[in-house]
Amino acid sequence: MQIKQIEMSNFRKYESARIQFHPQFTLLIGNNASGKTTILDALAMLLSTYFQGAQVVTGGTTLRKSDARYIVIEKEGQVFLEPAHGVWLKASAVFPDEDHAVEWIRELGDRGGKAKDFIAKGAEVRERVAKGLSPELPLLCYYGAGRLWELHRDVKTERPGSQLDAYRYCLDPKSDQYVLLKWFKRLTLSELQRKTEIPALQVVRDAILTCIPGAKNFIFDINEGALVIELEREGIVRFGDLSDGFRNMVAMVADIAHRCAKLNPQFGGAAAKRTKGTILIDEIDLHLHPKWQRRVIPDLKSAFPNIQFIATTHSPFIIQSAHAVEVIDLDNFMTSLPGEENIAKQESTAEHVSSAQQNNMAAVVPETMYADKSIEDIVEAVMDVPVPQRSHRYQEMFDAAKEYFLLLEEGKQASNEEKNTIKRRLDALSAPFSENVAYHAFLEMERVYAGLKRSPEGDDE
Repeated sequence: MQIKQIEMSNFRKYESARIQFHPQFTLLIGNNASGKTTILDALAMLLSTYFQGAQVVTGGTTLRKSDARYIVIEKEGQVFLEPAHGVWLKASAVFPDEDHAVEWIRELGDRGGKAKDFIAKGAEVRERVAKGLSPELPLLCYYGAGRLWELHRDVKTERPGSQLDAYRYCLDPKSDQYVLLKWFKRLTLSELQRKTEIPALQVVRDAILTCIPGAKNFIFDINEGALVIELEREGIVRFGDLSDGFRNMVAMVADIAHRCAKLNPQFGGAAAKRTKGTILIDEIDLHLHPKWQRRVIPDLKSAFPNIQFIATTHSPFIIQSAHAVEVIDLDNFMTSLPGEENIAKQESTAEHVSSAQQNNMAAVVPETMYADKSIEDIVEAVMDVPVPQRSHRYQEMFDAAKEYFLLLEEGKQASNEEKNTIKRRLDALSAPFSENVAYHAFLEMERVYAGLKRSPEGDDE
């Protein structure tokens, strides 16, 4: 299953928005508070509909009153926050071997009445699993920005459970790595006892070796009672002793792979390669060194070629590694699509989307702005950071010096009263950089030469 598009109405910061996703990888970029995590949350809410009626704790949520966009209204000095009406989410997705997309809508307070087709898709495969059949199950996961520290600890997996347990907390942004530990331990002991290789363990190892630089092996060490990874430089390291960057990526990759192996055991050692689905990752560059950031996207694509990833980032190195039409800038929304005219404001219910919604579509960043470009080019052109070659402090000093010299020129023809004003401004410009002795002394010398030296205290008044 792959998400084609999402539409949002009065959901949190978005009055109206539409976003189309790449079938393999979509990278959402934008300033803080541009709505990147909001979109992932909306997708997780929509995907949770797939499990409606199932006895599976996915951690997914539905629309709540607090998700409504608030309208700020001021009346006679008082400020009021009024919740907007017409709060809904809509998505379309394609399933394997089907030509048409499935659409579904979730509205505030609904029970899934406008998502029956999508709910039926989930119910159908669960029923087949209950009969002992092996349908192809989609992997749906959400990895939040706090995944390294926010962990689920209610782990009870000592015994084999349902195949559908692979969906446990799959849409909760928290990490469920303790389940991975228990699962890996149980299968390792079973493998030793039966003296037969279990393909699911190799699925996880292969994914780790693909995505973790320098990884040579990944096992559950019975003597240590812990997961350990063998690295080229560091040797054998316990999972809990890894750096934040390594632990974050190892946990996420291993979790994805082990869920693939549990959902689709009929694929054997190719479960990670063949499983389809959608994975949401907030801040994909979390704790990663720039060298690793440059390879994380291609590594994930290689390890899980049939998975659709939708991720957020603030890293120019991540953007640099993306392919054509994979980067979406949430700071830029088109008011209309090429060749289309603006349509009237959307109405309060989702049925009127096609005829009444404005085409507020998030803009895809042109490939020419980041493909084969330097980091400086990307930071300046895509991320809108002026003069990235200089530090912010250096740029402030440059701008202050520029204004300083313009004021010195003005002072040559100024009246005494105007000179006093100029002197006060010169003082204000140089004061923030007084710790830079050479810079400050140079400005003071130029000031003296221009006849605008500091006057004794009080003389400027």
